[in-house]
Amino acid sequence: MNKKIIFLSNIDSFFVSHRLPIAKQLLIDGYEVYIATEYTTYQKKLIRMGFKTYNIKFNRNSMNLFKMFVPFFQILTLLVKIKPSILHLISIKPIILGGFLPFILPIKSVVISITGLGSLYTKKSFFFILRENILNVFLRVIFILPNLNIILQNRSDLNYLIKKTGLKKNKVKIIKGSGVDLEKFKFSRITYKIPKILMASRIIEDKGVLEFIKAASYLKKKKFKAKFYLIGDVDKANPSFIHKKTVDNWIKNKLVNYVDHQQNIEMFIKRSAIVVLPSYREGFPKILMEAAAIGRPVITTNVPGCRDAVIRNVTGILVPVKNYIALAKSIEKLCKNKKKLKKIGIAARKHAIKNFNVIDIVAQHISIYKKII
Repeated sequence: MNKKIIFLSNIDSFFVSHRLPIAKQLLIDGYEVYIATEYTTYQKKLIRMGFKTYNIKFNRNSMNLFKMFVPFFQILTLLVKIKPSILHLISIKPIILGGFLPFILPIKSVVISITGLGSLYTKKSFFFILRENILNVFLRVIFILPNLNIILQNRSDLNYLIKKTGLKKNKVKIIKGSGVDLEKFKFSRITYKIPKILMASRIIEDKGVLEFIKAASYLKKKKFKAKFYLIGDVDKANPSFIHKKTVDNWIKNKLVNYVDHQQNIEMFIKRSAIVVLPSYREGFPKILMEAAAIGRPVITTNVPGCRDAVIRNVTGILVPVKNYIALAKSIEKLCKNKKKLKKIGIAARKHAIKNFNVIDIVAQHISIYKKII
């Protein structure tokens, strides 16, 4: 039996943080696992683990059609050479570049993971609306593939794609994110004299970073005692990226303590009282699952993905999108009510055990592969 699977993902860091446990289980189950992505730092590590790797020049920060020819032919060459039984496409650019090839190549089955509808679907300028409509046409064609399984992370994305692309519901399975290691992210009690408020995400506008900074500034002017922490990398490939000079100015004005992306994010969550994510739209945010696992209340926006990760007023607080005052007032109110803070944290851990265990998430993916191989 041909048990070859190719994962096509836009960048290695995302694959390692969100899909590596699935790939490791496939190795255990006897699959040949190929990871084709744009490599930055993880290629040698993945090779040592037993994976076969291929570097694809996705040019994440470019939508230039001519620059897409190079990765398209790299993917075509790889598929002709490997002849996988399963092609798993993760995120929009790999879906578009790889999604048409099964029409002309003998690939038995295709799995598509849409991990959220990002900047193209949140911006309302003419340029972004045009790109959104073009992308939806491409997806409408790709979704015709006969042996196709689609993994979405929330029902808002499902409803949107059914309406805009003609997606058939029977091709879709909703899996709540990438899961969290409950042994690594263990429950810890909330203790503080001065509360630490944590936001961990890529440093882009669409994650709500500006609202977080404005909320911090608002609370500092009110003499509310708290320490604000922002963790994550500046993502210049994203249309809404924030310049490092802007971040440096926040640090200079003592609005926030900034640290770039951390492998041991659990240590920072444990030191925090609240985790916030004022994002404009998500698939199913990993940081909210990690916060819940450790027993931290979250304050996030009432938008697709974010609201799916919490039980409102039970495991977290929902605020209106792009409303920094509502965010600030929710932070202040929750910090002043330690009894409620503790209650929400305990409920969050229970919710994580029931819904976010990475073992269950991996099992759901493996069941899809077993059915189609």
